[in-house]
Amino acid sequence: EYFRMAAIKYIGNRVAKGMTEEYRIKRAEDVIDRYLLPHMGTEPERCFDKAIYLAEMTEMLLEVIEEKREPHDKDHYTNKRLRVSGDLMEDLFRVAFSSLTRDMSYQLERSLSRGKELSIKQAVRSDVLTENIKHAIATGNWVGGRAGVSQLLDRVSYMATLSHLRRVVSPLTRSQPHFEARDLHPTQFGKICPNETPEGPNCGLVKNLALMCKISEGFEDEEDQKLVNIIRDMDVEMID
Repeated sequence: EYFRMAAIKYIGNRVAKGMTEEYRIKRAEDVIDRYLLPHMGTEPERCFDKAIYLAEMTEMLLEVIEEKREPHDKDHYTNKRLRVSGDLMEDLFRVAFSSLTRDMSYQLERSLSRGKELSIKQAVRSDVLTENIKHAIATGNWVGGRAGVSQLLDRVSYMATLSHLRRVVSPLTRSQPHFEARDLHPTQFGKICPNETPEGPNCGLVKNLALMCKISEGFEDEEDQKLVNIIRDMDVEMID
């Protein structure tokens, strides 16, 4: 318990410097629950599972350093994830909604400071949300400094349209060589077209999905349980 509290206080001093000790501890626990490995859950009860996960990561890192294990191939398509339109719109809506809530807070505080009667209609300006989303879609400038996310659909020919709809764009900068990222990888065959890519700085960084490739969208509960059963049959030890 002593070492746990020492670690919590250390994190609290980093994320809430200058605040009271009680607030620093609460803030540190909140950061661990919500922002550390959130895919494993954001409940305090998941802290033990997260600790096991971090321990396994450390073990794998030490094995790589000791040359007992090969490092993971970052260009392997098992280690990649495609961000489709739904993910990108989710990011955009989250930022636009945060902007709306900040504007609501500002409008309400201004009304209070002027002694006016609070009005929901005046405080909630729906055009803030709408204009942020419209502007991003119209210009292609997305959250996170990304540009060219939304584009005018190429209608020169049917094949050009099909190619444009199945385009995959890497977030890597065009000014750097990135030789390994631009090269063909054995795992991309059947998923990414090995032939179609533009010339110039975009070569190898702008690709296209293979004709019969389909993007998976996750598992249903029943399929998820089937996968767990397969893993159990492989004698994999379950943590919980």
